[in-house]
Amino acid sequence: MSRSHITPPAPNAVRFLQPFVDAGVLETVDVAFANFITEQLNGVLKGKHQRMVVLGAALAARAPQHGHVGVDLGTIATTAAVDSPTVPVRENETPPPQVSDLPWPEGEDWLNLFRTMVRRARIPEILTDGASPLLPSLPKQPLVFHNDLLYLQRYFNYEESVSTALNSLLRSAPAASTLDPESVAVLNSSALEMAQRVAADHALSHRLTVLSGGPGTGKTFTITRILAALLAGNPELRIGLAAPTGKAAGRMKEAIQAAAAELPDAASNLAGTEAVTVHRLLGRGDGIRFQHGPDRPLPLDVVVVDEVSMVSLPLMSRLLSAIGANTKLILVGDPFQLASVEAGAVLGDITGSGGRIQKAIVSLTATKRFEARSGIAFLADAIRHGNAELALDLLADPLHPDITLVHPHHRRQVLDLVVTTGKLSLDAALEGDAVRAATLANDVKVLCATRRGPNGRDIWQKEIEGAVLAGVTETAFRGRWYVGRPVMVSANDYLLNLFNGDTGVVIQSGKQRAVIFPESANPQPLAPAQLGMVDTWWAMTVHKSQGSEFQHAVVALPEPGSPILTREMLYTGVTRAQHQVTIVGTAESVQAAIRQPIRRATGLARLLQGADIGRDPRLS
Repeated sequence: MSRSHITPPAPNAVRFLQPFVDAGVLETVDVAFANFITEQLNGVLKGKHQRMVVLGAALAARAPQHGHVGVDLGTIATTAAVDSPTVPVRENETPPPQVSDLPWPEGEDWLNLFRTMVRRARIPEILTDGASPLLPSLPKQPLVFHNDLLYLQRYFNYEESVSTALNSLLRSAPAASTLDPESVAVLNSSALEMAQRVAADHALSHRLTVLSGGPGTGKTFTITRILAALLAGNPELRIGLAAPTGKAAGRMKEAIQAAAAELPDAASNLAGTEAVTVHRLLGRGDGIRFQHGPDRPLPLDVVVVDEVSMVSLPLMSRLLSAIGANTKLILVGDPFQLASVEAGAVLGDITGSGGRIQKAIVSLTATKRFEARSGIAFLADAIRHGNAELALDLLADPLHPDITLVHPHHRRQVLDLVVTTGKLSLDAALEGDAVRAATLANDVKVLCATRRGPNGRDIWQKEIEGAVLAGVTETAFRGRWYVGRPVMVSANDYLLNLFNGDTGVVIQSGKQRAVIFPESANPQPLAPAQLGMVDTWWAMTVHKSQGSEFQHAVVALPEPGSPILTREMLYTGVTRAQHQVTIVGTAESVQAAIRQPIRRATGLARLLQGADIGRDPRLS
């Protein structure tokens, strides 16, 4: 089925969806689901009401592809205009309709129709309110309308399971052994700030802790002290460390090992603890199904998950289902960063839900990645609070030389800077020094909001690579696997112990070329032929950069109007930098990004709301 034509299951049944396809709102799979719903309705509804239900169903199928868990029928006409891709138009073709001009039902009428249908059970085979448990003898309805969101049944079940599991962890009484005096003694000897100590005390005495904070606020420092304290009380404690990607897991392990080196003997076991991807923790490996779940929980006493903002709703559901009855869970992350590419905004929903889960949340605010009064710190704060005017003033202020705004017309000066360090990286690679080559390639990194377009990753990649190799005559710098080529793994390879996000460099090793990933779980030289899916890494997307740090981050922005241009994207890019940020884009692009926060249609925050038990008075 192509975008230009829909073949309906019955005459005119879904032909009315054609404008939504032409405008880029709906895809083939969405229309196929609408066809299915039309068949299931079997004439129960007629005319306008049938069209409203079928369009709602198609949009519910569309929602997860755009990060939403369900569809808010009251606002979809606005949000679809933001997250629908621009449809390319060939010469002499009629331009597609604008999303705002599509025949959208009136939002309140749409909501009232679904409210009435679930209340009166008009189409019980298709739609439920999700409030009553489903009987095993009945087929599951494909759609759920709950709290004014229309879901696919599967995604409603994900949200409900996450909410149920988190509330169960909140209700669980702490084990007495976690209050061991030796554990408290370790915390007393640690240089913990007030909020960090609150988090540690809570983690020792409760099963669920959510540690929220921006880059450099001491999240890993705090986690390491918590684990050391727990180990002091029980040296046989079984600990699991995980993150969404291999790169993030590697950085987690590296940071915890560095912090553990400062700790007393109680943490000696911690230094050797591995960090793995969440998928690997759950035991999927190369298979399709996870080994661990409700029937076979993780054999661990404590599970710590870092970079939780990147964890999708389905993955969080599966993780929580594998947490044992006595296992502690510590979730760590920055809720202001980009959410998962897949559906959901789990960390943002947890930290923004209010209600009783707030007692499990501790927020760290004092940053040490960059100076507290640095331009980067001020800029990140302005972006996070949605203050576009202040952000632009800071970028123009000569008192903050660590942050710069460069118009795309003047990007050559930025390109020259990247190329200078790139050529030094090539020299180090030719000498066989993989660590130095990788470090230099890592010093100045271009982070792009998009892969394509005038300021996208593909263009930057091509320009940097061409300029770095220009004038180089040695045969070592020829071919796809040229010496000095920085690479990033794009798919997990369990045989080689390389994971999505691991970065390496091609070096000269004797008469051969080898690829080394210095910071990965497998730092041994590898032949290029051994590697599967890898990308050249002179530039990368902001999404891929999560969990990484660079001396100098160059953040390349598209023109205003791009659905990728969001507050979270800009904040994530800026906070990857340790010492210097250069934004390549217009003032209008910066302003547009800050004024466009990501709004995902999710219901988890409302499900989590409940009686407010209160937070630690030391944080009041």
